[in-house]
Amino acid sequence: MGNKLKLGLILASDSHFLGGLAQYQRNLIPYLSKKFEVFLISKSSRNKKEISKNFTSFEIKCPRISLIENFFFEFRVKKFLKKNHFDIINSQGFTGLWMNFPMKKTKLVHTYHGSTYHFYKNHLKRFNLLRKIIFSPVLMIPYFIERKPLKKADKIICVSEHVKEDLIKLHGKRKRIKVIRTGVDLEIFKKKNKKDSRKKLKLNSNKTYGLYVGRGGFWTKGLDKTIKLSKEIYKINNNFRLLIIGADKKKIQHLLDKRFTLLLPPQKRGDIPLYYSASDIFFSMSRCEGGAPTMVTSEAMASGNLIITDKEANQEIFKDRENGIVIKEDYSKEAKRISNILKNKRKVKEILRNSQKTVEGLSLEKWAKKYLDFLYN
Repeated sequence: MGNKLKLGLILASDSHFLGGLAQYQRNLIPYLSKKFEVFLISKSSRNKKEISKNFTSFEIKCPRISLIENFFFEFRVKKFLKKNHFDIINSQGFTGLWMNFPMKKTKLVHTYHGSTYHFYKNHLKRFNLLRKIIFSPVLMIPYFIERKPLKKADKIICVSEHVKEDLIKLHGKRKRIKVIRTGVDLEIFKKKNKKDSRKKLKLNSNKTYGLYVGRGGFWTKGLDKTIKLSKEIYKINNNFRLLIIGADKKKIQHLLDKRFTLLLPPQKRGDIPLYYSASDIFFSMSRCEGGAPTMVTSEAMASGNLIITDKEANQEIFKDRENGIVIKEDYSKEAKRISNILKNKRKVKEILRNSQKTVEGLSLEKWAKKYLDFLYN
């Protein structure tokens, strides 16, 4: 390990969270550790150092207060980096203020998983005019935070074309910026026997199942849109059921419909592939996402799900009726179109076959190679 370059991975979230940036990083580490001595620096409720097989983890204690905890993390990361040298630092997401101090002989790489400015701006759509006026100044916080790494980092990685375009529109063009789409583990997520999966999960073998997976805010993730569309599908086919995994029951209770919605608690990471393989349809209808495809969308594709998305989700890689179904806002009309496509088994097979070809280009191995090439070259 002594001959390897030291790579510091800065993650502005809990590294133990099963999903999001933490899962993104965990998927990459086995490949990065072949070339680098890897150190993971993350936000936590405690200070802790832990040595694992492929990396060393440093957890930095921060108060659990929205926004404020990010500033604490930035300050403490800055102190940590003054004491610890890395050949390359790759930070992720909503972080980067620590780049204010000079670091000699250190290459700085930042990965944008979305524009945080646009994420907050998207939330303002939910407010009335008065609340929009009151809260609009808050947009300056993510604007200045995400601007810092864009100006200071030696290289920039964006997880989609629209993230790159959003950043350029906000902060101007810059060199050494590259789009690298997130990969998926095709050994874990693959097409399996649907009947067997449903039997293990105690699901009805004769139903048509749609699937929604998301622990983030239900409005941002588009669960309300998914349920509205599912309701129209249910009117046409009363054998349709929507499985909802991970959403907070208290926050979405008003959206649920006992006739066709089944709310499930957050599942273990190892059980998620079963739900993909047991389902027929996966809904990817977020209002504001960085990844295109998002991680769960690519996992569902690899598992043989028919992907239903919309233009607002901006999943980029999908073309309507070619490798997925891209819908418009007329849910009644779109539900009929979806139902007709589902009845056409030949068309469904064609879409799924094209979807599989698309996701094969997003394997973990291909993703990691692009990532490593960009870090090195």
